[in-house]
Amino acid sequence: MRRTRILATLGPASDSPDTIRRLLEAGADAFRLNFSHGTHASHARACERVRQAAAADRHVVAILQDLAGPKIRVGPLQAPLALAEGDPLAIELGDFAGGPGRISTSFGALFTSVGPGHRLLVDDGRIEVRVEEASPGRLATRVVTGGILEGRKGINVPDVPLRTSALTEQDVADLRAGLEMGVDLVAVSFVQSADDVHAARAAAAAAGAPALPVVAKIEKPQAVEQIEPILDAADGIMIARGDLGIELPLETVPAVQKTIIQAARQRGVPVIVATEVLESMRSSPRPTRAEVTDAANAVGEGADAIMLAVETAAGRYPVRAVQILDAILREAEKTPAAVPVMPGAVGAAEHGRALAEAAVALATRARAAAIVALTEAGKTAVLLAALRPTARLIAATPNVRTAARLALVWGVTPVIAPEATLAAVREYLVAGSIVPSGSTVVFVSMHAGLGREDANFVHVERL
Repeated sequence: MRRTRILATLGPASDSPDTIRRLLEAGADAFRLNFSHGTHASHARACERVRQAAAADRHVVAILQDLAGPKIRVGPLQAPLALAEGDPLAIELGDFAGGPGRISTSFGALFTSVGPGHRLLVDDGRIEVRVEEASPGRLATRVVTGGILEGRKGINVPDVPLRTSALTEQDVADLRAGLEMGVDLVAVSFVQSADDVHAARAAAAAAGAPALPVVAKIEKPQAVEQIEPILDAADGIMIARGDLGIELPLETVPAVQKTIIQAARQRGVPVIVATEVLESMRSSPRPTRAEVTDAANAVGEGADAIMLAVETAAGRYPVRAVQILDAILREAEKTPAAVPVMPGAVGAAEHGRALAEAAVALATRARAAAIVALTEAGKTAVLLAALRPTARLIAATPNVRTAARLALVWGVTPVIAPEATLAAVREYLVAGSIVPSGSTVVFVSMHAGLGREDANFVHVERL
């Protein structure tokens, strides 16, 4: 079985019932709703289609809501603007149609965050301007690298932290809408510190979902510098290499990715690698050799999941992209990972860590067919996955939402059992042929407290 998960983004190319069904058949484990595009109504329809397709195929599938965050964009333009090196360019607060020498942006925090000498990267870094003067609501800049500028293109500010939260008012409204749709996890864009993660968790709690897992998107230099406290605060992270590769020197991104994955592994925090994984499949039926190598290397580094973005949202071959990524991941997993299991903290009490290590060791010695985590909230399965066992890892939970959230965690097969007790799960596994009768299985259960004798145990038996 494939251990590394596939997260597919839904969009115009893929949000029909038939395509969603075929994406599931091709190997998608989870779906991303990108709230930078679309409407609440269109996302709600996509969410319902995923649920219907998953129920029909008896899949446990996660739906990840990806909030837009404080993305800075150029306002509309009267016509595409030709910018040459040395040209002056004024950037002013507003949303008016720009023209020669003058453009707008509605992102007010830009004007309070940057000053003379700071760089602004426009349109994915294709155009660079440098700030010469800053005044309220206006930046006087000069073009360093020219090009043709079109309206609504993004602006990145690599040199300074933005004086704004990663959670905008629109994000809060979108989050409430996502919770009404029944999303399983939320991703927060342009995180700069652990405070942004805490703010998202507070917003989810205020909307009635205090246990909603929060995924921090790492796409700014400030987040890389603050990665350890962010990892301590988040339930998962996404290495979003698009904006990260603009705001950091390109040549540093591979090392940053490897370092972040190692830090996440040490803490048992699931990590998603995203952006331009099979980018060429936007228009080509085959990826490049470099893209194949990139995806395979992410497996070796220890990523829990790989995300497809435009490939499945707007590409010509969404289903084929998932099929090819599935094949790449399966082949890559045949080679033992070079990254060792880290011995550091993994977000559990010491006895929980000991129980997990004992279960993995026992499964290896007994040549067990599976390790079965009895779990209510999913933490036992996440901890076991962090140790990367060779045995199949099954998470048995009576909580449908917990099962869905585990669909993005490395190696976990979530099953919805009637109750998380040893007797009930044993009967369920055999009756459903989830584990063949006669197999050796290691059951593990853990609880933060030590007052219940039925809550903390490792048990091995032949079914």
